[in-house]
Amino acid sequence: MGPTCEVVLESDDGATLDTIDLLLASIAEQVTRTRKGRTWDVWVRGRPIHVHVTGMPPRVELSAGCNGPEDYTALRELTAAIALTTGGIVSVPEN
Repeated sequence: MGPTCEVVLESDDGATLDTIDLLLASIAEQVTRTRKGRTWDVWVRGRPIHVHVTGMPPRVELSAGCNGPEDYTALRELTAAIALTTGGIVSVPEN
């Protein structure tokens, strides 16, 4: 398992989930969604990343599938894009 981080959201309403879904579809080469729209498995530049919206306060949890330097880079870039698009606050990637 690779690094993890999170983006704290103001809301996890339908509009926010749609925004995250559209962003992931525009960035990732491959997206697998759950039917409830709160979990995605994506591939960014050939690297697997799991994305899940959960909790109180609402947050997006991201975890890279591998632990190489390119996984940290892909995770940081995806996390920053989600934070910018949703107005969320980003944590530092942890191993």
